[in-house]
Amino acid sequence: MSLFSRAAVLAALVTLHSSAQAQQPATSQPVYTYVEQMPTFPGGQAALFQAVSRTVQYPAEAQQQRIEGRVFVSFVVTETGNVRDAKAVKPVHPLLDAEAVRAVQALPAFIPGRQGGRAVAVAYTLPIQFKLPADTAASRDAQYPGGPEALAAYLAATPYPEAARAAQVQGRVYVQFEVDSVGKVRHVKALPPVADPKAQKAAPVSSGLVLLHTAAEQHLAAMPAWLPARRNSSPVTTRWTVPIDFTSQPAAPAARPLPYADQLPVFVGSTPAEPLRATIMRSLRYPAAAIRSRIQGETLVYFEVSEQGQIERVEVVQSSHPLLDAETVRAVKAQRIATPAQYQGRPVRVFCICPAKFIRI
Repeated sequence: MSLFSRAAVLAALVTLHSSAQAQQPATSQPVYTYVEQMPTFPGGQAALFQAVSRTVQYPAEAQQQRIEGRVFVSFVVTETGNVRDAKAVKPVHPLLDAEAVRAVQALPAFIPGRQGGRAVAVAYTLPIQFKLPADTAASRDAQYPGGPEALAAYLAATPYPEAARAAQVQGRVYVQFEVDSVGKVRHVKALPPVADPKAQKAAPVSSGLVLLHTAAEQHLAAMPAWLPARRNSSPVTTRWTVPIDFTSQPAAPAARPLPYADQLPVFVGSTPAEPLRATIMRSLRYPAAAIRSRIQGETLVYFEVSEQGQIERVEVVQSSHPLLDAETVRAVKAQRIATPAQYQGRPVRVFCICPAKFIRI
C-alpha cells in the first residue's frame, strides 16, 4: 500500500478527568481522578502518543466499510503503574472500539500517580481517532513494483565499477530522476558533490567519482516501469532523489532505510496528511545575514528517521548557500517525531530528502 492508500490512525493527546474526588473502586483500593502527582508515561506524553500509534491497527473490515471516528477509552493506572479496566466510554463501532481497547491494554506500565506521598490508582481517558484518507483512489504517490523494500534492494544492487573499487573510490552518490505519467523513468542525473563551504570554489569532479556517477545513472535508467503517481484521479509526473552507496562493506538488508512507506513519519505538531517539507518550511528562519546580503535559493537535505522515531544522518544533498544550508539542517534537527514511518503494520527506518526554499520578498 502507498502513503495515500493506507488508512491513517491517529492517537490524540491524553486527557484527564478534572474531578478531585476518588471513584468507587472495583477493589479495596480507591481510584482517583486527580492526585497531587499524576501518573506519567515513560518518556512523556510524546512517547505515549508513539506507543499507541505503533500498537493501533485499523481493522481491515472497518476500512472496507468506510467506518471511522474517535473512540474514548477509559482505564486505570494502578498503584504499580499497570493498565487495567480499559473500556470504550464513547463507543463508535464495535470494530473500532475493540481495537482501541486492545491497544490501550497493550501499553507498558506507567510511572504511578502519588497522593500524600504514596502510590495510588488513577483514572485516565484517552481518545483514539481512526481516520480514513479523503479519497484513496484520487491521489497517491508513485510506487515501485514490489514496494519500497524492492526499491531499496534495487538501489543496493547498483554495480560497483571495478576501476573505482580498485582505486578505492567510494562514497554516496545522490541521483535525481522523474517517474512520468505512464510510470517510465526518465531524466536520470547524478547530483554533483556538495562543495566544502570553506573552499573558494568547487573542486573538480575526479575521474573515479565520474565512474560512480555513470554507474548510478545507468542502473537507475534501467529500472522497470513504476505505478505512476495520481493527483485528483489523473496520472502525473513526479521527481525523486535517491542515494546510492558505493562501499566495500554494504549495509545488510535489514539496516537499509526504505525510500517510502505506507505512512511516512509524522512530526510533532503535524498530521499524516501534511507533507514533511511543509512542516520543515514552517520551522525555517531566514538568516538575517542572508536577508541583508540578498541571498536566496533552495537547499536539498537528506535525513533518516529510525524505527524508534529518531532523526539521524542529516546532510545537505544540494547546496544553495552555507547560511541557508546551516538553517535547513537546524530546522530538520529541531523536529520531533510523533510517529515513525509504518510499513505493513510495523515501524520502519526511512530516508527523506526534502527541499527548503528561501525566497526574498
